[in-house]
Amino acid sequence: MLALTFEVGSDRVAVDVRRVREVVPRVRLNPLSGGPSWVAGMFVYRGRVIPVIDLHRFIGAGECPPHLSSRIILLPFPSAGPDALIGLLATRVADVRELNESTLATAPTGSTFGPAVADSSGILHILDPDRFLAQHGLTSAILSEGVP
Repeated sequence: MLALTFEVGSDRVAVDVRRVREVVPRVRLNPLSGGPSWVAGMFVYRGRVIPVIDLHRFIGAGECPPHLSSRIILLPFPSAGPDALIGLLATRVADVRELNESTLATAPTGSTFGPAVADSSGILHILDPDRFLAQHGLTSAILSEGVP
């Protein structure tokens, strides 16, 4: 599996590149009044309003650092509609690497982000976006706040 890697707090995380629609620079976000603290805000992307989750805030690691490597990873958000997207704000979003499929099949459940596997740099958590959003109630929390 080819995976995009990034960091959230002290965790290294990877997501299958087939699940990533696009990676965009960190942009100025419009705040979501009354929304959960981990929703960093919203921005307009190609005519659509995209809610953005700050993964650092979500796990209690403070706000995502304003590094040049901080990016918004755009993923499909089917619960909000067939063409809807959601953004995940993370740091050190830059590396794409090949992960061994057989290792993934036997990986133990790790952190909030999913199963953990060993790679040359230590522990890497494999994020399944659908499971992550559903398991933590993020889909209903975002939709109940009126985010399109």
